[in-house]
Amino acid sequence: MRNAEVLSNDQTSDERQIPLFPLQAVLFPGGFLPLRIFEPRYRTMIKFCLEHESEFGVVLIKEGEEVGEAATPCEVGTAARILHVEHLDDGRMNIITAGEYRFQILEVQEHLSYLTGRVRMLDDPDTEIEAVSESVTAQTEELYEAYEALSSRLIFAWHPPEEQPNDPRELAYQIGIRLRISLEEKQTLLETIPLEQLLTREIEILTDQNRRIAFQLTARNN
Repeated sequence: MRNAEVLSNDQTSDERQIPLFPLQAVLFPGGFLPLRIFEPRYRTMIKFCLEHESEFGVVLIKEGEEVGEAATPCEVGTAARILHVEHLDDGRMNIITAGEYRFQILEVQEHLSYLTGRVRMLDDPDTEIEAVSESVTAQTEELYEAYEALSSRLIFAWHPPEEQPNDPRELAYQIGIRLRISLEEKQTLLETIPLEQLLTREIEILTDQNRRIAFQLTARNN
């Protein structure tokens, strides 16, 4: 069901060609991902991105491993923009990236040492943001605020964001970043469209998470 909306042909978005980086990670728009680049193929890829001011696609691995033969990526990922690069003496690189937009892979190409893909942007249009009901947004905001407060009480090193986004799409992405759930669950959220459906799913997860954290806090204090 999660792919039914994503793979429909009536979703309008731009198409482009970008390098793909299969990882054991799920990046959301607005999130940050530090990476150490050591394999020659990915050094080449990052050099290409720097020279051409290109983003690359972070995609969760569906089958295979990060190192070695090219892994099979999931169909939906997030474009990453390189913010900072540290070049090491041995040729490795430490980079910091930021998530830009969600995309769907239309075609994977293997003609280079690294994967590339023809992708379609999946950013929600402004009209879809306006279509999100106020009740869904309000409930999401309330549950997310409670989640951050409860997590702060449970986890000593937990640091809530200074501000909660007012934009429903940015709120949905921040929740996806902050939730302590499995990569598979995060990937499901990343793939979920339209926006109101994503927020509704996050309401379900936040309700469950808040209940669990409250139980843990009660048990710890007894």
